[in-house]
Amino acid sequence: MQILELRDRVLTLPALEKRLAALTQELQNANDEVSNLLRQYKRESLDVERMQQDSFSAFLLRLIGRYEDKLEQEQREEINAKIAYDRAAAHLDHLVREKDALASRISALRADEKAYQRELENRRHELSGKFSQPDGIRYAELEKERNAIISQMTEIEEALRAASRARPTAEKIANSLDSAQGWATYDAFTRGGIISHMAKYSHIDEAEANFNVLSHNLRELKSELSDVQGLTVSGLTEISSGQRTIDFWFDNIFTDLSVRGQIRDNAEQVAQLITSIRNAEAMLQAKLRELESALEKNRRSEEELLLSISKKDLK
Repeated sequence: MQILELRDRVLTLPALEKRLAALTQELQNANDEVSNLLRQYKRESLDVERMQQDSFSAFLLRLIGRYEDKLEQEQREEINAKIAYDRAAAHLDHLVREKDALASRISALRADEKAYQRELENRRHELSGKFSQPDGIRYAELEKERNAIISQMTEIEEALRAASRARPTAEKIANSLDSAQGWATYDAFTRGGIISHMAKYSHIDEAEANFNVLSHNLRELKSELSDVQGLTVSGLTEISSGQRTIDFWFDNIFTDLSVRGQIRDNAEQVAQLITSIRNAEAMLQAKLRELESALEKNRRSEEELLLSISKKDLK
């Protein structure tokens, strides 16, 4: 590997190490959340188990005709606790994989850093005291310019990685909502019954699960975009739980149409969000190409300077 390429790789280390530190803290918070939700799920499971046993309280509830309602309530709370735990555990697993991949990249770059430092010391020793004053000033200017370009490129590459995680998740949601909307239309106008209800809510559950992943992806993407100089992206708006939660207890045409309408609204917002992410990716790619061109120009200038020095009578 050429020393210039080695140096450019090493210059990405500070930004990646900063990201690793933030990811480590996020991982700790997610781990705490998973532990808390697991305890909550176990408590809810124990409540259901107690209800199903021949306890005195269960006996009293049967006497007053409240047993089935109470058992259904406890089971619903157990299911909700299990769903919350599963989502948090999936998020934790995602963070662990992301941290491991990032740590592996940093480890390889640190090895490159040692090799670069060794080569740099050799070059410094060879050229020690041989730069004339104008050449030394020019070399320092090129070094400063190059560091700024590499820093911006690293920020853009991290933002592109974040976008590449957010967009597929949003597209999965769009597909789930499209399927759910089809079943909702069928359910509303044909009175499809339990089968269409199950199919519709199965797709809604898929979308809801991915919404939680997307929320993390969007926070990460917006954070990375905020580090990119001169880039403004609109439309990266999260869909809140209040906007996307769908619940029903009555089977009638008005409820079915309301559910269908909410699915359609969510689908439109997700479609707009996907467009915004794609626009952000396009702008990032364009900015990255500009910086790559600037970096190449910087490298040529440096090479020309070093070549010109080698041809001079070195002092």
